Amino acid sequence: MDAEDERTTQTRSAERADRRTAGSVAGIALAGNPPTDPADVITVLREQINALDIGITRLVAERVRLSQRIQTARVSAGGTRVELSRERVVLDGYRAALGPDGPGVGEAVLRVCRGIR
Repeated sequence: MDAEDERTTQTRSAERADRRTAGSVAGIALAGNPPTDPADVITVLREQINALDIGITRLVAERVRLSQRIQTARVSAGGTRVELSRERVVLDGYRAALGPDGPGVGEAVLRVCRGIR
């Protein structure tokens, strides 16, 4: 799979995740009879953000585990622990999904996934 195919795959995965999140979290608390008091609206929305943050941290933790397995396999095969061309593809995916600040988010995720060796 070349870099362009990988970016397309990442974009499609992100779009599917967006659709799942929109259907499962974002509309729940405000569906039906939404609060009208601004303080209540803020509380509800913050609860939704908290739920998203929990999901994000779980996903990053899973990514760390997968990344560690890949790093171990690469080193066992005589390769390097980090593959810079792959990281560029990942950062491009974050840029495509999140705009100019995306690579900063992607770099933070990659840093966590690289771990300290």
